[in-house]
Amino acid sequence: MLLPLYVHPLTDPEAWDNLPRGAACWTIVNVHNGPGAARDEAYTAATARLHASGVRMLGYVDLGYGSRPNGEVWCDIVGWSQYPVGGIFFDQVPSDAASLAYVTQVVRAVRGSVVLNPGTRCASGYAALADVVCTFEGPWESYVALYGDKSVQERDWANAAHLVYGVPTARLGEATALLLKRAGHGLVTDLTAPLPYEGLPTSLRTRAAAR
Repeated sequence: MLLPLYVHPLTDPEAWDNLPRGAACWTIVNVHNGPGAARDEAYTAATARLHASGVRMLGYVDLGYGSRPNGEVWCDIVGWSQYPVGGIFFDQVPSDAASLAYVTQVVRAVRGSVVLNPGTRCASGYAALADVVCTFEGPWESYVALYGDKSVQERDWANAAHLVYGVPTARLGEATALLLKRAGHGLVTDLTAPLPYEGLPTSLRTRAAAR
């Protein structure tokens, strides 16, 4: 599971307290469109507590679809060293072959795991640059429509992930089954745009309440 959690620990402490533990999930943390200009003590405490309890985390870095200078991106990568993350989640990644050199340089600066999120199918060279590449990000309606198209291959890359939001609660099981059929990693959530990652999906909150 890839689980973006873009809500502040003080805003929704319950979400932070009920994150999945272990190797089956990466939680993506985002202080302020990245690590922020200065250390956030609430994030310092929350991430330290989660790291100690076995939650695996990635730090969020925005590539602006290739528009951000390497120096700015490098500063964000270094900024995450003040938190116990195990790698970087690059968002708004370009998807064209011409941008492969730029993304390759950025990825080389990371010590740890790398996830790329172009949010769409991209040039084949991207698959080799990261542990996971998000080749779909969008609402449930678009996901169903995309994979109803017979021109789209049955199974995505071996290291592909899909992020599907706005799934009706009653169809979360169906959505999860479809994702697992199409990709090896990802997330389905009933939270909706424009802020589909500000909290936990209902399925995870329900599981936490049952413990």
